[in-house]
Amino acid sequence: MRPLYEASIAATEELQEARLRVVRLSAELSRVEHDLRLLRARVERRLVRKVGGEKALAPTVEDRARIFTLALAADPEYEAERKHRDEIALELEEAKAEVAALRDRLDVMLAAMRVVESD
Repeated sequence: MRPLYEASIAATEELQEARLRVVRLSAELSRVEHDLRLLRARVERRLVRKVGGEKALAPTVEDRARIFTLALAADPEYEAERKHRDEIALELEEAKAEVAALRDRLDVMLAAMRVVESD
């Protein structure tokens, strides 16, 4: 019983660390997404100013959206920040999966402890 108890304490500590990692990554992802929105606005504003206004850029909203998409894809700073956001998002999903796996492991340990106690 004692080794199982110690293993469950260790798993609980691991779970706490993994949950804190999820919180940190969530906060970082929010910050990066905010930075990405600001960068997108700057790129779009720069393009609009360059051509002399939104109507000069393209006659319809859909056409302007396509032009903005192409401009963003061509902007190296925006692309680097977008890739960084994608990396953080992937790390966050991996961290969430780790939390779920640790929680499952802890549930199994607790169930095993209950069985041992009932015997």
